[in-house]
Amino acid sequence: MGPGPWAHDHQPLRQWTPQEQHFNNFLSATIRMRSWLICLCVLTVVVSCYSQAPNRYENFNADAIIQNDRILLAYYKCVMDKGPCTRDGKNFKRVLPETLATACGRCNPKQKTIVRKLLLGIRSKSEPRFLELLDKYNPDRSNRDALYAFLVTGN
Repeated sequence: MGPGPWAHDHQPLRQWTPQEQHFNNFLSATIRMRSWLICLCVLTVVVSCYSQAPNRYENFNADAIIQNDRILLAYYKCVMDKGPCTRDGKNFKRVLPETLATACGRCNPKQKTIVRKLLLGIRSKSEPRFLELLDKYNPDRSNRDALYAFLVTGN
């Protein structure tokens, strides 16, 4: 079996002329520059989204959730893996371990107010559910005293 019919028409590689070499260098530099520009744009979008994430709940109405037993129970079931989750419920569930472990240490003042209202609301409605929540997301009870101090003082 010999080479296929296409092999006879194939020309060997040749040297590029200076104009072709210049064009290839220009094309290569243009592609690299555009790639870096696209990477920079993507990075800018990611950073801007990340910087906006902590402000997501600035206008969150914690009082409306606490006053509505049905909604409060739905959020509780979500974070305890006993029921379906809304998008907000999934986000709370994601940040809850760190929030409880650090006594809302990374929260801004508005977020501290929201977290404190929600935790105190759950505690006032059902102490056993509150303790179950703490045990699930902070089983080693690390920093529990700081969390209780945060709930009392808000700091």
